[in-house]
Amino acid sequence: MTLDTLKENEKGIIESISDESLAIQLLAMGFILGEEVKVERIAPLNDPMIITSGDNYISIRKKDAKQIKINKT
Repeated sequence: MTLDTLKENEKGIIESISDESLAIQLLAMGFILGEEVKVERIAPLNDPMIITSGDNYISIRKKDAKQIKINKT
């Protein structure tokens, strides 16, 4: 399952990020492998999504969210 499949208020645990350059950017912004993330809000046209990871709020495009493999909780 990938992050883009979650709906608002659903949670998942990050397993892996398939794009290495995206992984570096997200890790710098607070995405940590093994940490729980929550979809806070999805824009009206379904792009971008606002995700919380710990105390961080991150806006991410759906095409990038498809690169993030998660386990739904």
